[in-house]
Amino acid sequence: MTRIILGLTGFAFIGFGAAFALWPAPMAAMTELGLATSTALVDFAATYGGFQLGFGTFLLLCLRRQTWVEAGLWAGLLALGGFGAVRVLTLLASGAPVRPVIFVALSIELGGVLLNGWALARLRRSPGAAA
Repeated sequence: MTRIILGLTGFAFIGFGAAFALWPAPMAAMTELGLATSTALVDFAATYGGFQLGFGTFLLLCLRRQTWVEAGLWAGLLALGGFGAVRVLTLLASGAPVRPVIFVALSIELGGVLLNGWALARLRRSPGAAA
């Protein structure tokens, strides 16, 4: 089960990364970001798309070696935790209403944190769980 969660996390990052890389303008528009110049478009696609594609690939590579599964789960937990924590803090600090997509993203992030955390706890209780 731990490997399934790691795989799901990796594929989720790859899916979001592909969407941001292939359709940067519509993805940016979901959160009211305008990409007014080619420079902005390229940077947005690289930052949001390229990073997530690379990170998701790393997580899937962690599946290939049992000794990397724990590191992959920690990486997924911390990345999603970072996204979620900053999203919550800035949401609270802004004090203004936001579009529902922010809560969808937050739900995905916090759900991923819980799944990866559960998988880590399971892995720690049963060293053979990563196999």
